[in-house]
Order: sequence, then structure tokens, then C-alpha cells
Amino acid sequence: MSDTLETLESDSLSSLKQLSISPNPPKTFSFFLLPTELRSRILSLLLCPNLHFTIDISEENHRTSTARLNYFLVSKRFGYEAYHVFYSTHTFRIFPTNYSFIIRKRTVPLLARLPVHYLDVITKLELRLGPAWSDAPKYWVITNQLGLQHCQNVRTLKIFIEVDPSGSTFKGYILNARAYTDFCGDLLRQIMERLPLLEMIEYDAYSNVERDGPLMTRLLEETTKGMKKISWGKERNWGDSLADKLEMARERAKVRANAEGETCD
Repeated sequence: MSDTLETLESDSLSSLKQLSISPNPPKTFSFFLLPTELRSRILSLLLCPNLHFTIDISEENHRTSTARLNYFLVSKRFGYEAYHVFYSTHTFRIFPTNYSFIIRKRTVPLLARLPVHYLDVITKLELRLGPAWSDAPKYWVITNQLGLQHCQNVRTLKIFIEVDPSGSTFKGYILNARAYTDFCGDLLRQIMERLPLLEMIEYDAYSNVERDGPLMTRLLEETTKGMKKISWGKERNWGDSLADKLEMARERAKVRANAEGETCD
């Protein structure tokens, strides 16, 4: 038995040695000979390992994203396909929420830092509301410098609410709680005006935010006026009940009827 094992091991080693010194090594093939769908899948595995991660300006970007962007430099054609996959797959935050950037008087948001050809392939954006609610940064405004008008392929806008200062939790502690609600509503309306292909707005929030609170009510009003679909994130699972679904359907029907009436006039 032992002689048989030794013979098998010897034959295996001989085969490996012959393979390693073979004068005709296996031929390579061009990455671009693969079908487009397969190339996109490979690039997704390389560039998008965590789709739950929203990209924003942060001190951690050198660790989480910079290394992957090196694939853009492989070649001109490879870089072209790589950036299409990277920017069309990830979600990008409109305004930074990192505290170290919020407290700065002058901060350039991520979208304003990106070239136009990158903005043109983005499909998902995120607006995070609540940080610095008592004194919103001055750069939280929709201007041409922000670059939203170049995001012509955005289909989904995710809105996450960290805190609602106009809710019952803050009642009696804030003098002008309605100001932040109006600020957020106006901000959403301006964003929708600059995203012509926007189809859906996904809402989510922390547990302290009320579904029927002033802030959510104002945002949903702007959403229905803009004729956008509404979906719900996984943090709160809002809208799962039949009552919520019927209420949303009634709101959309009401807005649609008003729009048709204005057209007839």
C-alpha cells in the first residue's frame, strides 16, 4: 500500500514539474473578448463589493474607495467601462454629513468635485436630513456649481431622516421648528426640478422620526406633487400596511387629477 502511495506522489510531482517548465504555457486572452454582460459582472465584483455603502467625502475614502479607483488607470478602454460600472452602481450623497466637514465654513460637496462625464452615469443619489438641523451649512443649497443638472440619469433618490426637530420629541424646546421643515421641503423640490429622469424616492429614518410628523408630511407632499413613486427603506419598514399603501395611492390620484385639471384649463 505504501509503495502504491509513493508511486502516485512521484508521478504527481513529475507531472507538476513538466507543467511548470513546459515550453508552451497556456495562452492568455483579452478581457475585451468576453461578452459585455460578463465584463460588467467582473467589474462589479472588483469595484462594488458593498452596495449598502453610500459614497461621500470622508477621511476614510483613501481606505474604502481610492484603491478601487486605480482600476480606472489600467487602460483607456478599461477605465471607461470601469467608471461606468462604479458610478452607475453606487449611491452618492448630495451633501456631506461627516461632522468634520459640516463644521467647516467652506466645504465643496462630492458632486461638485466630480467631472461631468462621471455625473452623467450616476443613477442613485442620497439626501440625508437632520445633521446640523439647528444651523444648516450655507453650502447646502442647489446651485449650478453643485452639478445636479449634469446627473441626467438618476432614477432613485434616497432620503434618510436622522431627526425631525418639528416632531413631538422636541415640542416645547424649539421656538421655530417649522423653519427646518420648510428648508427640507424646498430643498427636495429644487432637487426634483433638476433631475428630469427621477422616478422614485425612497424614505427611511431612525426610530425617533414619526411617519406622520411635520417633516415627513411635508416631504411626502412635495413627492406627490412631483409625481414621483414612493418606496420605503429597511430601517423602519414604513408603508408595509395596506392602509399606508391605500393612502399613498389616494395621494397620487389626487395630485394626478389636479395636474390634469390644470392642463385642461
